[in-house]
Amino acid sequence: MTGSFYLETFGCSLNTADSDLIVGRLEQLGHNRVDLKRADVLIINTCGVKEPTEDRIIHRLEQLSHMPQPLIIVGCLPKISYDRVVKAAPKYAAILGPQSIESIAHVFSRVLDGERSILHLESDSGSKLRFFQGPPNTKICTIPICEGCLGACAYCAVRFARGAVRSHSIEEIYEVVKRSVHLGYREIRLTSQDAGVFGSDTGESLTELLQTLNELPGPHKFRLGMFNPNLVRDTIDELVDIMSSTHFFQFFHIPLQTGSDELLRAMNRQYTVADWKDIVSRIRQRLPDSTIATDIIVGFPGETDDDFSQTMEVVTDVHPEIVNISKYGDRPNTSASKSDKKVNTTLKKNRSRALSKLVETLSLQTNESWVGWSGPVMVTESAPRGGYLARTTSYKPIIINETVNLGAILTVRVVDSEQTHLIGQVTSGS
Repeated sequence: MTGSFYLETFGCSLNTADSDLIVGRLEQLGHNRVDLKRADVLIINTCGVKEPTEDRIIHRLEQLSHMPQPLIIVGCLPKISYDRVVKAAPKYAAILGPQSIESIAHVFSRVLDGERSILHLESDSGSKLRFFQGPPNTKICTIPICEGCLGACAYCAVRFARGAVRSHSIEEIYEVVKRSVHLGYREIRLTSQDAGVFGSDTGESLTELLQTLNELPGPHKFRLGMFNPNLVRDTIDELVDIMSSTHFFQFFHIPLQTGSDELLRAMNRQYTVADWKDIVSRIRQRLPDSTIATDIIVGFPGETDDDFSQTMEVVTDVHPEIVNISKYGDRPNTSASKSDKKVNTTLKKNRSRALSKLVETLSLQTNESWVGWSGPVMVTESAPRGGYLARTTSYKPIIINETVNLGAILTVRVVDSEQTHLIGQVTSGS
């Protein structure tokens, strides 16, 4: 029996990739993705990395549980906050873990046949990458290279859901990327929990993977996902050499989390502020226009005014182009959640506002410095408020308010800037 499904996704790029795999697996079997009202089955792919995200998902589960269609809940949240998930959707049709892409095929059939309350949190043994099918009507696809991590961060519950490192082979990733290029995808995002752990379980390495992918001809560009500083200290120069190729966006996502070494130890982060700054410096020495993205947690248990001041100083001094700010929130079964040094909620909000204001000021300064720049960009998607979004080699976003083709390589001149993006005019292109 074939059926139709509606799929909704929350969370990180790895979850986005998992959703693409779910679609690929179900469509291989003749099932069709449709809108909410026409679906035979509802699927929600959940995330458990942050408390506000969990709250939104729980609210959505409560809404969907009142729909007439059966509900399948997948992803990380059932393995992090199982009781809360079941309370929100007590009449669920099925609950699966984040590594159950293969199993969703027979679970979906069982749900179509009328079965309910199916629980399958176990991990499948095969490689789910074989079900990859890129999303339609876009020039961007997201390909998972591995999942799991080697860390034990005091605040993180995702490791309870994703578990040990599981890397896809370079050969398999290469074949999926090759197919994606052939299908016309132009921005290929290589995603994972931590790209730095790639190959730690197979004997391969991230540098080997990127070097192999770099040899694939085509007009595409890769955007590498996040890697933790401690895992690339010895290979960052080699990584930068490879990523200076025209096949890579010069985009580096390297989380800092705090400017305080004392708090980094409390977080169990396995690196120092000096380590992080050294890696950023080595990248910028070779690729001065590269985009450095980082993550900051404000209000981690025990954070003092001095700790926060150190964070502000590091951000001011290093001036990363992108800063993702999160207010600390307890996650189930983490050591940080049991701390007796919690930071007052009002203080967390005030610190978050102060850091956000600093980042806004720095972003405006950076973007203003790009006015007058001229160079090549790749048009990757329609812009949310009209026009088209293009990316420079360093992944700077440029809005083009002209009619252009997705995937086109154009030369533009930056004529204005805002806090979040640049504004460009096309001077030539194809």
